[in-house]
Amino acid sequence: MATFTIDGKEIEAVPGKDVLKAALDQGIYIPHYCYHPGLSAPANCRMCLVEIEAGGRRGLMPACTAMPAEGMVVETQTEVVKQSQNAVMEFLLINHPLDCPVCDQAGECDLQDYSYTYGPDRSRFHEQKSVQPKKDIGKHVLLYSDRCIRCTRCIRFCDEVSGTSELGYFNRGVHNEVDVFPGERLDNRLSGNTVDICPVGALLDKDFLFKQRVWFLKGVDTICPGCSTGCNIRADINRERIYRLVPRENLEVNDYWMCDDGRHGWGYVHSDDRLLFPLTGGGEEPDLVLWTAALERVAEGFEKVREAYGEGAIAGIASGHLTNEENFLFGRLVKDVLKGTQVALRSKVRSEGDVVFKSGFTIHADKSPNTRGAREVLEGLGLSVVDASEVWKGIREGRIKALYCLGGDPLEAVSEPEQDALGALVFLVVQDILANDLTRLADVVLPGAAFAEKEGTFTNFAGRVQQIRPAFDPPGDARADWEVLRDVANVLDGGFEYASIQEVMGGLAERVRAFEGIDAVGAQGCALATAQTAEA
Repeated sequence: MATFTIDGKEIEAVPGKDVLKAALDQGIYIPHYCYHPGLSAPANCRMCLVEIEAGGRRGLMPACTAMPAEGMVVETQTEVVKQSQNAVMEFLLINHPLDCPVCDQAGECDLQDYSYTYGPDRSRFHEQKSVQPKKDIGKHVLLYSDRCIRCTRCIRFCDEVSGTSELGYFNRGVHNEVDVFPGERLDNRLSGNTVDICPVGALLDKDFLFKQRVWFLKGVDTICPGCSTGCNIRADINRERIYRLVPRENLEVNDYWMCDDGRHGWGYVHSDDRLLFPLTGGGEEPDLVLWTAALERVAEGFEKVREAYGEGAIAGIASGHLTNEENFLFGRLVKDVLKGTQVALRSKVRSEGDVVFKSGFTIHADKSPNTRGAREVLEGLGLSVVDASEVWKGIREGRIKALYCLGGDPLEAVSEPEQDALGALVFLVVQDILANDLTRLADVVLPGAAFAEKEGTFTNFAGRVQQIRPAFDPPGDARADWEVLRDVANVLDGGFEYASIQEVMGGLAERVRAFEGIDAVGAQGCALATAQTAEA
């Protein structure tokens, strides 16, 4: 294999990998603006110019398009390279406004950082600056044109990834600008990624605008719960609140992107309708009770149904919004403690089907993050997993007298026929995160935790098991769902001796073949579990 040298370090050339990527992989940083690993490289910003000697010639070349060759010598720290970087920065800052104190990008701005590291310490431009307008260009995106450095990342994203091509490059010279085409709006369902990849503060997220300074935010690596794709994301939080979700690179799942549905779909976590305490009694004004009282009421209700109607009169509805570990405990509760043989799994699939973009990025129609995992867990325990319609039928026919229902879906809705069926139950337990029509019908309501408040694993549509991590504690007296299920089982003499989510995963891996060899990473771990289940 061919070898070449960067700053005196000999490197093997990898076919298709440019000098910039090769340098970054070796920990040699070359500044860049227009380059992004998920997009084509136009080499228009000239910030990545390096000095290259090859074939007896030496000169400056853009590292993002230069391909390594045998014997090539690359220098990133020569005086001519530094002068070039200084000149590029001076040029970019000629008309750039000095509004860092009010810019959302401050603190994570490449222009700000590069100005300090590679730019001049003063400006020689004393003429009138060219001022361009601020524009509302889409449902989620604002454009502050005077901050734009014309890297064209956003244009290339819309051309190459979303395939929607709403953005273009207009005018010439000092008047050139990025904008939407006449009559167009940047309303494709991946539009928020243009904000992520903008290296300056030109493209802004309306929902995040002026909400937080980024240096106050703590990032927690987790998984988007918006659909079965399982995009790897970072939840940025401060003082027990989410302020934004942004994608993390995972080339085998979501590349560098996430959809706007998931990016903006977390508001329910801080909803006024969050369930904060256990409730009993049902109706519009249920009684707030302590956990001990709620658990005793659950045990009492199920025992009475078993005594009066037999064990087959109790059914359960699992949830594709709860983790593998939680569905494992629920399956064991139904099978080993309540002695049931059948569990329903409510599906939530949009009629539009999967939405596939030009790059292959897919928004899946299945809006539950763990449908596949829940089914694999429950079937692996020997339970029959049926559609929820079978449960409603059993209730109407009088075969099912008690129901334990898991929620977790912020958009869960119960139809009028379903509400009528539930009214025929002798006993209903609902474990959920938001007050809704279902919780108002319940005899006991057990408050669970949202995705950002607990740890565990989801299995995406392809069978990849990935870990979610807690960003903060559940509100009020709500608990992680695995803890609730463990305590419910134990008050019914189930003997669930699990002290941590890791122990639950250990039990899951022992009992369900699809999860053999998968070890949950601890809360302090830095890598997501990425093992494939057996079928994948």
